Amino acid sequence: MNIKASDLHLDKLISISEGSGMKLKELQLTLSSAEGWGLLRKDLITALGVQRAKRFLLRYGYHCGAHEARLLKKTIDWKDDLEWLIGGTKMHQLTGRTFSYPDKFQVDMEIGLFDVSGYWIDSYEAKQYLQYFSKHNEPVCYYLVGYASGYTSECLGKRIVFKEIKCKGKGDEHCSYIGKTVEEWGEEISEELLYYEDEDMSGELDQMYRRVEQQKEKFELGYSLSRNLTQAMLQGKGLQDFAEILGESLHGQILIENQHFEPLAKFGNHPGMDDYMSVRHVLEEGNKILEVNTTVERDLKDKTFKLLTTPIIIRNQIFGFITLASNLKNDNFYKDLLERVATVAALHMQNERVAIETEQRMNGELLEQLLNNKEMDTGEIYNRFSYLGYNLMEPHYIIHIEINDRIMNEKISVKYDFYFKIRNRLTNLFYQNQHKSSSPLLLTKLNTVQAIISKEYIESERITIKDFGEQLLRRMGNKELQIYIGISNETQHLSDYSKNAEEAKKAVELAKVRTSNSRVILTSELGHLSLFLNARAPEELEKFANEKLISIIEYDKKKNSELLLTLFYYSQNEFNLHKTARKMSISISGMRYRIQKIQDLLYMDLSNSNCRFEIQLSLQILLMLGKIKM
Repeated sequence: MNIKASDLHLDKLISISEGSGMKLKELQLTLSSAEGWGLLRKDLITALGVQRAKRFLLRYGYHCGAHEARLLKKTIDWKDDLEWLIGGTKMHQLTGRTFSYPDKFQVDMEIGLFDVSGYWIDSYEAKQYLQYFSKHNEPVCYYLVGYASGYTSECLGKRIVFKEIKCKGKGDEHCSYIGKTVEEWGEEISEELLYYEDEDMSGELDQMYRRVEQQKEKFELGYSLSRNLTQAMLQGKGLQDFAEILGESLHGQILIENQHFEPLAKFGNHPGMDDYMSVRHVLEEGNKILEVNTTVERDLKDKTFKLLTTPIIIRNQIFGFITLASNLKNDNFYKDLLERVATVAALHMQNERVAIETEQRMNGELLEQLLNNKEMDTGEIYNRFSYLGYNLMEPHYIIHIEINDRIMNEKISVKYDFYFKIRNRLTNLFYQNQHKSSSPLLLTKLNTVQAIISKEYIESERITIKDFGEQLLRRMGNKELQIYIGISNETQHLSDYSKNAEEAKKAVELAKVRTSNSRVILTSELGHLSLFLNARAPEELEKFANEKLISIIEYDKKKNSELLLTLFYYSQNEFNLHKTARKMSISISGMRYRIQKIQDLLYMDLSNSNCRFEIQLSLQILLMLGKIKM
């Protein structure tokens, strides 16, 4: 009699005899306890690990499912092939593995359509797993998945793969599955298919042993590197030592740069390699710059090696980069080693910064007395600085920096945080490439920074002191900031420090009212005006000049003429009519008319020496303030 899957019961499969117990009607099937299966799963997972045990149980379940499908096809007189297919779910229930029922069932045996989903209720596999282990991060009903895949593949004559979506073994409320043909799954099932591939277990064990050996080698390398880095750090060694330790450990070339792509240390000496390894090379190619906590792998055209670069991070800011050039396989292990060195380098840089800041706080009181206290005991100050390793008898420049912000919030706390960050940036710029024997000294206040920087330092950098000031402005790189820098003449004596500091401050006051693009002023550029700056503010000097020349300034604006410029050239050419005419390429009669007009507007005689002095002084003031456009 033809039967349906729903009519399949144990009495169709089991015959009972008192003598020999029960048999599954010569089907070559046996019953086993759930506890026994649970212990087997536990031993497999313990011995092989979860992933290898998963592969073993999936393949075993697949072959069991396919075998039972063939036996049931041969033994049971099914109503049709669809009932034979559904019989596989009934076998789950009869053997106590789980109660299975579909949620979606789209199957056509003739055309090979198979797309089902459903639930496995009370899965014995999930129960047994949780009896020995804690919740896993993925489904654990491996035998059920393999059995369903094998049984349905045998019935349809084509490859069917089941995938468990939810599982009580990973903390879900129930176990659920999806089954489709391999074609329907597409790339989504590619990883699962690897578990069904036949492979000799001894070969897999050998492979596992090799992996263990590789992991052991990596562990020993990582431990050795960490130990050597720690010892170097404790011994007070620096970036060059860190580069050598990393390079010798990984047999590759190392380059450590600061955030401005200037080399700080390196290991290995392959000609031309530094240019390729520098992160500057990445930017020149238009690639994206490294981000915080991101290790980047770079390929080089026509090269046999690759580059790994990781940033050096301090307080979520990039302070440098470490790059490894090697032909090793750049997996996560080597990225981890590179990040370890970057962490040690960050600690070293941070310690150096703390040491510098501590020294600056200790020196702050001395600097305050040196720069801003005219009544100081210069001998005592000199001696105290000499104890700290500074020779104030050598020529130095005094730099006065004032920071303003166009959109600054008026809250005091916000201002303080803002200026603190800006001062830190300035401090970092001052201490780049510093020479130990000529380190700058800084005195920071809310929105001002005073610095003493040796002439030796500037000369070693092969730049002028004004170029150094302009460099500071460029590297700040914030259009919302208004930074003004005044730089003194060289100090010749200890008593010059206070005087030069005052002159540098006056130069900043002049820079703030000046219309020139440059916000860096040397006191040496002021000439005789420095005498007046020590007595009067720039605003008062500008007012003095305007009062003398206001009639000409207003006439030029109204008539769009050049009387002020003419007067400037006239004063520069010793008030000589003919020289000025030649200089400005104007006829003698035209020049005579202009000079007469100027005298009429000023109500003064330019042949008078006193009048000439006042005019020259006023013109010089306007020239320094950028009011006269040459």
